Amino acid sequence: MNGTGETTTRVVTEWTPEAKADFRQRVTVGRHNLHERPEFSDEALARLIDRHPRELTDFCTMGELADGKDSWRAGDPGDYGGDELIEAVRRGKLWINLRRAMTDDPELYPIFEGMITDLQRLNPGYRPLNFESGILISSPTAQVFLHSDVSETVLWHVRGKKRIRIYPATEPYVSDAHMEAILHHEQTEDLPFDPRWDADCEAVDLEPGMFTSWPLHGPHRVQNLDGLNVSVTMEVVTTDSLVKNNVLYANGVMRRKFGWTPKSAKTTGPGALMKLGLSKLAKTMWKEDKPMPKSERTFDIDPDAPTGFRERRKAG
Repeated sequence: MNGTGETTTRVVTEWTPEAKADFRQRVTVGRHNLHERPEFSDEALARLIDRHPRELTDFCTMGELADGKDSWRAGDPGDYGGDELIEAVRRGKLWINLRRAMTDDPELYPIFEGMITDLQRLNPGYRPLNFESGILISSPTAQVFLHSDVSETVLWHVRGKKRIRIYPATEPYVSDAHMEAILHHEQTEDLPFDPRWDADCEAVDLEPGMFTSWPLHGPHRVQNLDGLNVSVTMEVVTTDSLVKNNVLYANGVMRRKFGWTPKSAKTTGPGALMKLGLSKLAKTMWKEDKPMPKSERTFDIDPDAPTGFRERRKAG
């Protein structure tokens, strides 16, 4: 921040009155200048990969849409450096997630600070309680299957082209039961998918310099269309998302621990207040540290392979 209290890093370049009115309630689109910054060049991203903690870096591949979410797999980068890993992604079918890179890396945090400050400046009353922001680097043919984030999400697209399809945050696309299971770490954020649902989605084709957001828990899937894709993800905790998730978590506790069937997921009224207390108590009494699926590494990165990786031999 400068002496006037204003950020020195302006990021958002276009935010219409319509986007302002719809922000967090509907699918919205704006424009930014991240794609013009040297921090997102091949060279800068390679150096970022080299210095970013490997325990906060995911290397994945996936099948085609018909193969479904179970084809999403984790891999091992080995001792390859950032330059080689970038080349493997460019040539293959890979997805790298540098978790918390924008919020943890001192070279990138000033940019992230500008992003948050701009969103607050352009949307009066927007006061995030917490946030996490990372960088996704993915192959021209990569995709992300249908899933629902527990936080409010803003996706800032920097390089390449991709299409994001966003579905209503209602059944049959996502249910309270799905979100309860996700919040209790019984499943990943992946959801069942029916191709016929595409008739009900809102599709946004993202090019460099565009960003989009959508309502809390809105199911979405992503399909890369061209080029090495680079995007910045922003996962935001707000009062609304905190209350909603804690009510759903409490409903899950009532169902799992006591055999009760909650009748409502309302976020207002005495019942909601009681559930907020139950959620806090339950997280203290019953700490859930269940391993998430898909953590087993089934392949090794190989920049010389056509897919950018080689399969591991199964034991036995």
